Amino acid sequence: MPRGEACTLPAVLPPRVRFVPLLELSDLTIHLHTDEAEVALVRELSFTVESGETLCVVGESGSGKSVTAMSIIRLLEFTAPVRTSGSIALAGTDLTRLSAQQMRAWRGARIGMIFQEALDSLNPSKRIDAQLVEAYRPEGAASHSIAQRLGKAGRAQALQRARGLLAEVGLPDTERILASYPHQLSGGMQQRVMIALALMSNPQLLIADEPTTALDVTTQAEILKMFRRVQRDHRTACVFITHDMAVAAEIADRIAVVYAGRLVEVGPTAQVLASPAHRYTRALLECVPRIGVRQTDGLPSIRGAVPGPADEIPGCRFAPRCGFAVERCRTVEPTLAPQGSGSVRAACWNPGAGAVPFAGAGAGLALAGPGFDGVPAGGGAHAPDGTPAPILAIDRVSKIFASPGGALRRTAVKAVDDVSLAIRPGEFFGLVGESGSGKTTLGRIVTALERPSDGSIRLGAHTFGPKGLTGRDREFRRLVQPVFQDPLASLDPRYTVAEIVAEPLRELTALRGHGLAQRVAGLMAEVGLAQALLERRPSQLSGGQRQRVAIARAIAPEPALLVADEPTSALDVSVQGQVINLLLELRRRRKLSILFITHNLSLILCVADRVGVMQAGRLIEVDSPDAITRRPAHAYTQALLSANPVLPDYATAPARSAANLT
Repeated sequence: MPRGEACTLPAVLPPRVRFVPLLELSDLTIHLHTDEAEVALVRELSFTVESGETLCVVGESGSGKSVTAMSIIRLLEFTAPVRTSGSIALAGTDLTRLSAQQMRAWRGARIGMIFQEALDSLNPSKRIDAQLVEAYRPEGAASHSIAQRLGKAGRAQALQRARGLLAEVGLPDTERILASYPHQLSGGMQQRVMIALALMSNPQLLIADEPTTALDVTTQAEILKMFRRVQRDHRTACVFITHDMAVAAEIADRIAVVYAGRLVEVGPTAQVLASPAHRYTRALLECVPRIGVRQTDGLPSIRGAVPGPADEIPGCRFAPRCGFAVERCRTVEPTLAPQGSGSVRAACWNPGAGAVPFAGAGAGLALAGPGFDGVPAGGGAHAPDGTPAPILAIDRVSKIFASPGGALRRTAVKAVDDVSLAIRPGEFFGLVGESGSGKTTLGRIVTALERPSDGSIRLGAHTFGPKGLTGRDREFRRLVQPVFQDPLASLDPRYTVAEIVAEPLRELTALRGHGLAQRVAGLMAEVGLAQALLERRPSQLSGGQRQRVAIARAIAPEPALLVADEPTSALDVSVQGQVINLLLELRRRRKLSILFITHNLSLILCVADRVGVMQAGRLIEVDSPDAITRRPAHAYTQALLSANPVLPDYATAPARSAANLT
């Protein structure tokens, strides 16, 4: 499939019959009660969704997207002390006026919910068939209790619908899926089951909260295409929450952009992408990495962070981060108003395109110089031709796992298959592939968290193979440090930030006392974190802050190589840019080599020096980003490029505005 073909915009879809809005939010305000005061998580939010229409709600983390979704289905009130004002009308019924018992009859039957983490949402102790049958309600059923008391005929009817839906969402091996537990399915399969689960009672409204964030590009493309088809066939209205503008371009009829709990722009997808009116919308678009655009001097990212609900900011809440703010922006809060002759409404006192040339946070980084491929040469030994000797050499490494089962049923799974690779000093090497391709296993072998079944790893003066590390274990641990995908899971929740960053220094260096404290403070400044965060725990930090703490911990013992495994996959596009820029700056300043593992092809083609593509455990292609973009040698690489979500050409046309970006 040619690149960009998957991007289907509303402008080219057949015209739809217009309906009275199925869902209508009017002046929705969600107040959270705290010990100190009452703060507004979402304020005066108003939008509509018609039957068969998809509205994408877009914004950074902390903007209020998930709060809005949880409020529609009224799950937020079970997890936090909130007060709701305004109205949420579904098919003419105000959901805010329903009792808890009445609301239970609407969930599942009329409103389906698809959560971000399918494995966390599915019951691990029940087979898929039991969960799908449990979600089924015969026509006219008023509550889940009726569905749970299905007779033999009713259960047969529910299973028949379950089989049909599983086939409809692209799982044709229905009997095996129905008999499986959630953990026996891949991530893409789990998400498809979640979609089938949400459709079991043929709801009028679907709410999808970041359902493709953790999926690789090919699985994401399949899920989006399938979701769009199923949603259209069932004439189901959908509120689709995402932080990825490229995903919104693929699936949305209209886009609603929220910032700090306020709706700042809403309109048809084609118009919002072609000519964004609000400065925040424009900045989000500018932050999206684009295949074919090299940005080794740093990715664009919006300066600062989304303000918290308790932050008192007069005027426009985006004004402190906006380089185009005028005096009125800082004193008077704008209201939604029509922009131009189209159907777009935006809350911006100074809309329009920026004319200032783009200058990213990494502008001016001296990334070119002696060495190879424009990468700064590091210290150490050199090859006979004068190029730096590899800091990491992977020689014919394989890893075989034995699958569970008895002695006669056990089978071997080759996760890594005869991989050879060299990474040179100061090189930023990107490793891409689908889930299950073996890239994470290879990263764990490099960091000696897994032993290879065959082959050898050489890092500096250290070499190990199937027998694992021998001798100078501590010195090897100092030289290679991992940065994991989920910092909340990899950081000890009992420790403060100061203790987390100090731990590798205590274990791998001789620093103690005042010198240790000074080093920790210096590391915090180096990764762009305030000293005030030192006494906080991971749960008290944002996702971007947690990942910066993880990076500070990783660089603390002065490693030669960082192995970063999907460190930006759960971050919104602006924070992703900040983390990548931090890694690029650390790489320049410290002459670090970086093995960056990701499924985000657009991102890695923008910033890496070389890219390796893995499939089914094998390294099938290694080349420069330009060569892979223009002349992919392997059919699998071509498939990855085709599946990658891209913005339409007209969304890339506006000049980059440095006034909003860092």
